[in-house]
Amino acid sequence: MLRLRPRSFLIVLLSLTLLAGAGAPAIAQDATPTGGEVTILGPDESYAGATLGEWDAHWWQWAGSLPPEINPGVNVTGEACGYGQSGPVFFLPGDFMGEPVTTPTICVVPEGTAIFVSVAGNSCTTVEPPPYFGRNEEELRACAAAATDGVTDIQASINGEEVPDLETYRTTSPLFSLAFPEDNIYGVPAGVALAVADDYSFFIAPPAPGEYEIAASALYDGEVTLGRTIRVVVEAPQVIEPEATPVASPEAATPVA
Repeated sequence: MLRLRPRSFLIVLLSLTLLAGAGAPAIAQDATPTGGEVTILGPDESYAGATLGEWDAHWWQWAGSLPPEINPGVNVTGEACGYGQSGPVFFLPGDFMGEPVTTPTICVVPEGTAIFVSVAGNSCTTVEPPPYFGRNEEELRACAAAATDGVTDIQASINGEEVPDLETYRTTSPLFSLAFPEDNIYGVPAGVALAVADDYSFFIAPPAPGEYEIAASALYDGEVTLGRTIRVVVEAPQVIEPEATPVASPEAATPVA
């Protein structure tokens, strides 16, 4: 089983070029020559028809569906970053190791895809033991909030510049379902459960091609400091032209009797 706890997580991202929303903070990038200015969408902004809290639920569903051997929250090299990813949003992995990750993770993100960044937080479910257990939505919501209340000293920086107003990006998800495979990072039996998450997270709009880096850290329950760095490589989708099918010459044609 993973420690600090299976779903306590910390994400460190890469700086990305964003489409600015009204009132959204912008961070000028000066450490990576291939990138540009970074703009973070405001906490009340939606993306692709869903709120920040709804995307937070989708993030947990993605992370919880992957067994440890292919879960990028455990496989810190970044080789598994693309597993289970599809659609207009790319989820950056959290840290399910329960200790600071010293090796930078490299994730390749397709150009034109927005990136969801979950910085720190917790979830509670109907199948885990206390203190992460709830019988219904009310209990799960209170459980998740209490767990994240213990997360302090939350910091995130993009290419060395602090992400402003990070405390305003705390959000609670709607009630959602989690489908657990036989081998899962929660360490619970395979099946379906209900859950609520309470996290600090934010959105960055589709960035331009380039390489970016973000660092983040948080203190859990006043005792354990977690941290992680993720390098994001934004690339245009490949287009590989198929080879032309050879056309047989008249001489090679089969004679007709």
